[in-house]
Amino acid sequence: MEYIYILFLIADAFLAYRFMYKDGSMKQKLLTSLPFVISGIYLTIVMGLYNSAYSLLIVAGLIASFIGDWVLRFDLFGMKGLPGIIAFALAHILYISAFSVRVPLTIKDLWLIVPWAVMLSLEIFAKKKMNINLGATAPAVLVYAMIIDAMVLLGIRAAVLTMNGGISVLRSIVLIAGVIMFIISDAGVCLMMFDGRKEIKTNKKTYKLNSFNVVTYYGGQMLIAASVLV
Repeated sequence: MEYIYILFLIADAFLAYRFMYKDGSMKQKLLTSLPFVISGIYLTIVMGLYNSAYSLLIVAGLIASFIGDWVLRFDLFGMKGLPGIIAFALAHILYISAFSVRVPLTIKDLWLIVPWAVMLSLEIFAKKKMNINLGATAPAVLVYAMIIDAMVLLGIRAAVLTMNGGISVLRSIVLIAGVIMFIISDAGVCLMMFDGRKEIKTNKKTYKLNSFNVVTYYGGQMLIAASVLV
């Protein structure tokens, strides 16, 4: 079963390469998104997790993300990319629900509000520091940021609290890496959509922002899909 997942992972890497360097069309983008959806469905079926709320919510989130990949190019009510923002926000809400089902929240988890507020404040600061003009879409982006920040924290929480040693440690690390890669990819999308940036410059090298975004996004989604095995 894990071997089949690895084949999906290799297929996604190949399709992502084609999307980055050979064919940047919407058709190729959606083809590149198919492996993370199919792998989530496959793992759910093979593991017999038809009654697992966690697995079903993760798969639903993957499907919502697939839809988001398609509709992100559209505008709504004068807001750039709003249909895609809504679709991805729904995906994150489904992921949040899955993590909360896996490890139910308690009153003791209120402390997570602190790192959540810190993350949101840093994102707002970065936006102002980099002079990114979100225009009419600013309120939607703010709400989206609030949701994805919660998704990341609850994903990490669920991974840590289900880490029981052995193979479960690896699976927990996979989930943590997945949610972190997702939010990193979204930062790249924001820069491309609203700031028109195409490259990331460091002290020594320059990287294409699109390539960076593709690797982190599809990698993150494939890792989240693998969390069905948790």
